[in-house]
Amino acid sequence: MKPKIETVFVLAKVLEQASSAWFFGTYVIFLTAAGLTLLQANLLNVVFMSVSTLFDPFTGNLADKIGQKKVYLFGLFFWGTGMLVYGLNHTFAMFAVAEGTSAIGHALISEALESWLRNHTSEKVTRVTSAKAQTWAKMATIPAALSGAFIGSKYGLSWPWILAGLSSFVALMLIWFLSRHIPERPKRWQVTSVPGVWSMIKIMIKNRILKRVVVIYAVVAAAVMPFNMFWQIVLRDAGGKPEWMGSVWIGIALLTALGAKLSARIRNGFRSLWIPVIFIGLPLIGAAFVPNLWLILGLFFTHEIGRGMWPLVVFNYSNRHIKSGVRSTVNSIRSTAGTIGGVVGLLVSGILTEVINPRQVWTISALVLLVVTLWVRRQRS
Repeated sequence: MKPKIETVFVLAKVLEQASSAWFFGTYVIFLTAAGLTLLQANLLNVVFMSVSTLFDPFTGNLADKIGQKKVYLFGLFFWGTGMLVYGLNHTFAMFAVAEGTSAIGHALISEALESWLRNHTSEKVTRVTSAKAQTWAKMATIPAALSGAFIGSKYGLSWPWILAGLSSFVALMLIWFLSRHIPERPKRWQVTSVPGVWSMIKIMIKNRILKRVVVIYAVVAAAVMPFNMFWQIVLRDAGGKPEWMGSVWIGIALLTALGAKLSARIRNGFRSLWIPVIFIGLPLIGAAFVPNLWLILGLFFTHEIGRGMWPLVVFNYSNRHIKSGVRSTVNSIRSTAGTIGGVVGLLVSGILTEVINPRQVWTISALVLLVVTLWVRRQRS
């Protein structure tokens, strides 16, 4: 019996995220062990974000023209290649090459399969299936992250990257096999011309709904960057040991999975966007003033509920207002706006670490998110 598209989507997201989780608990520690400063680590992420920004709109436009599934599978190939380049090298220059290669993969993968699912199914089916997929995918990252941290601490911090690369290639082959019977486009598809990227950007600027979603998405992306980059350093400085950083991922995965599950219960409307944003920002607003490792960890874990909700709530709301024929293009442009926001967040937070500590940077980011929450609450739907 051939699996339905909903089943294929869930399995694909599980394989995709699990294959990338090997280095989750050791990423920044690996870079600092190679002699890089936190600012240099942020600069590597700027390389990733910059390349992703350049490619993302055009890969989305390409997906609308040749098919989201094809583009997604190519993305897994580039992502896996980038992981291998990371694991087999030890210099800033080659790390930058790895980030650039991975960024091309990320741009190809970015919401391609989600757009494919939405084109084949209804809004409700997409919302429920996406929440289920993210819930199971986050759970699947736990054994990979734990194993990666253990293997990295025992045999060398390069090994989690090598395993991530090899796993991505295995995921690519399995996803292709499972989805080979499902067409790129549904039978009801009406062939239309796909506008170019720049034409689509102009259309989105004139669309009040999509424009404000893009702006909020970019601001939130900037604000969460310090949480992404500094959690390992914050926990280490508070007394955490590198060998149990992989165990921290259990809490991250479980609570983002909970957030993903809860996202299916959130009403699909603009004003609902404040719910995940306040979950992300509020717990960490006092992180700079908490002296205890376990209190910091508890606040950090709580904010992950919002992190699990956020991408799904934004996708569900914005895609209600997107036509099928340009879905990937519009989603990629929104993703690009988030990437640009992420670059700004990386640069600003990296510079701030030269004058204040990472936990104080967290507090600034949390305050920005609270401002976003208040603004969204004051807007009309």
